[in-house]
Amino acid sequence: MGAVNKTILVLSGGKEAIEGIRIAKGMDLKVIVCDGDRNAPGRALADEFLHANIYDPGAVESALAKYRGKRKINGVITIASDAVRAVAAAAEYLGLPGISKETAFLATEKLEMKKRFKAASVPGPHFAEIGSKKKLRRQICIFGQAVLKPVDSRGARGVLRVDENTDIDWAFDYSMNFSQSGKLILEEWFPGPQISTESLVVDGKSYLCGVADRNYSRLDETFPHVVEDGGETPSRYSPAIDRKLTKLLDRAAQSLDIRNGVIKGDIVLRDGEPNIIEVAARLSGGFFSTFTIPLVYKINIVEQAILLALGEKIMPPLILKAHCHQANRFLFVGPGTVKKVAFPSQDSLPRFVKYFEVNVSEGDVISRLENHTMRRGSVLVIGKSREQSVERAERMVRSIKVEINCKSGGRSECR
Repeated sequence: MGAVNKTILVLSGGKEAIEGIRIAKGMDLKVIVCDGDRNAPGRALADEFLHANIYDPGAVESALAKYRGKRKINGVITIASDAVRAVAAAAEYLGLPGISKETAFLATEKLEMKKRFKAASVPGPHFAEIGSKKKLRRQICIFGQAVLKPVDSRGARGVLRVDENTDIDWAFDYSMNFSQSGKLILEEWFPGPQISTESLVVDGKSYLCGVADRNYSRLDETFPHVVEDGGETPSRYSPAIDRKLTKLLDRAAQSLDIRNGVIKGDIVLRDGEPNIIEVAARLSGGFFSTFTIPLVYKINIVEQAILLALGEKIMPPLILKAHCHQANRFLFVGPGTVKKVAFPSQDSLPRFVKYFEVNVSEGDVISRLENHTMRRGSVLVIGKSREQSVERAERMVRSIKVEINCKSGGRSECR
């Protein structure tokens, strides 16, 4: 594959990056992991470790300037994190392949991204920059139902569904609290099925590697917060919609000047036509790139993305073929104080379970679910059909018993 005796810098040593680090090691690469957590779990797999905040490009550059290791770094990538700006900064600093700093900025600043999409006639919801509560009130009257979000947040932090009945003062202050730049964007709410895509981009052309349906069945429960509860792969709309998705993602990649790398799409179907909510120039989280795509499509997208980061040539997939079905669901708990937790041991799990995690313990005080980072567990399974995989995922989540003292004063089991 041409990558032997080379070194890849991975920005992120978090649990979702572990499988990607293993893949890199399996390619006979030396791996340097960089993370702001000195105890990041991926550190144990790395050949070397750099300590730096991966969401601060300057901090990563400073760590590289001080690096005294013997290995020449040949590529830089992030796996399952939003450290896109630091990746671009590191690639430029080291003279390596990668997206430009401008592209990284556009791919992580939702307002500027939307402006590029609009200029390139990439279909998506109407939007408006929100700089005051007065403008938010006025714009909601125009949009009706809408989504308010910081232009630069991650993991659905600060994202709210709003309408004419919303407490505008509260919504503005809440969302603004999650914006480092002090900027908000309001998007028209597009009802309809939501889809996640993951594509490799080679010489400006995108190649689909995965299409999943996003599960937002809990929107009423989490309102006004927008929290996803897993999804299913392949999408029920794939492969019929794959050609349209590819054309749309081509235009999105070109508008942001993504020439080689990855483009992750958040897409909504409106009257059967795909519209882009936003994209990311990175490998996705939620184990979509590391587990789901290899399981369902037998495409090692992480390996391919690493090769691109090293400046190597790849043969991207020309057509998607699903070999099985996958479903994942998350553990919703609380609010309240955890009294008791019980769940199956890892060695007792059925073979169809490919990932199982419970992140809650007795005594934990659980706040009301507001964003993706507050989910307390994850289950990922495969099956012969969509229906079978969904049933298995939901059954495995039900096998996790969390007893809490709810804040209302009652005692109950919650998920």
